[in-house]
Amino acid sequence: MQDVTRRYAPQWMTVTRRQRVDETWWRETVAPYAPRPSHREREEDEDLDRQLHDKPLPTSVTEYKNHPLYALRRNLLKFEAIYPPDAPPLGFVRGEPVYSRGCVVELHTRETWIKQAKLVRRNEEPYKIVKARPKWDKVSQTVINDLPLPLFGHWQVEDYIPPIAVDGKVPRNEYGNVELYKPCMLPGGTVHLQVPQLARVARKLSIDCAPAVVGWEFSGGGSHPVLDGFIVCEEFKDILLDAWDKEMDESAKRAKEKMEARVYGNWKKLIKGLLIRERLKARYDFGVPTPEKKKKPQAKPSTSKS
Repeated sequence: MQDVTRRYAPQWMTVTRRQRVDETWWRETVAPYAPRPSHREREEDEDLDRQLHDKPLPTSVTEYKNHPLYALRRNLLKFEAIYPPDAPPLGFVRGEPVYSRGCVVELHTRETWIKQAKLVRRNEEPYKIVKARPKWDKVSQTVINDLPLPLFGHWQVEDYIPPIAVDGKVPRNEYGNVELYKPCMLPGGTVHLQVPQLARVARKLSIDCAPAVVGWEFSGGGSHPVLDGFIVCEEFKDILLDAWDKEMDESAKRAKEKMEARVYGNWKKLIKGLLIRERLKARYDFGVPTPEKKKKPQAKPSTSKS
């Protein structure tokens, strides 16, 4: 079965396409059930794509918004730009150049590129500068607006090369954490241990240990780091895990003893309370109702005449 609506719909690129469900979502939804396209279906798809590309440029400015083939600078989103900057226009509409949708690239901040294991090269000028979101200043207790936000493209970044641990010290950022958004960002000579309360054990053994930041969550009007496990040097892995096992066993033992002490203490209070109650009953007849003597019914006077 093949969808050939775009062959017969004259306004497929504008009105018709916007009235349908999102094509990307639809393809991802039916992908597990869709059969492998045959050679004939692939040829038909190529023919339909060729027919769409051969159509003339739209003559209305509104038709270029979210157009799959063409784009105008006025319709670019905040984090989008035309690359290369000297990209040749495909035509003009009302004196405004029309670019291919393939020239529209997505830009990111330095922090966002780091999350993708990419690092902006040194001395790179921002390809685009936009306004950042309002930021709360803790020092002045005010909201700072109109801060510049530099953006960079994929041609301005390089692969992130993690540092190497030296002398048993874990390399970390200025906040004392290790950014581990992807497995390839793990510092050399270290391991990622996803066990709780490892920092306390490492502190007792004087072993360097740093929390691993694996993402960010947004709540309460701000962003907060998501921590998952700890980063330690590889030579201390076995020592820490053995000490952690012993610490967990002792912690479980202490928790059990605490629970048993609480249970026995509650039983002790209950038994002492019952003994006190019985002693008060015996001494003061506390809480024991006094049985009333049953009165014998009086005989009614006889009304018979003698």
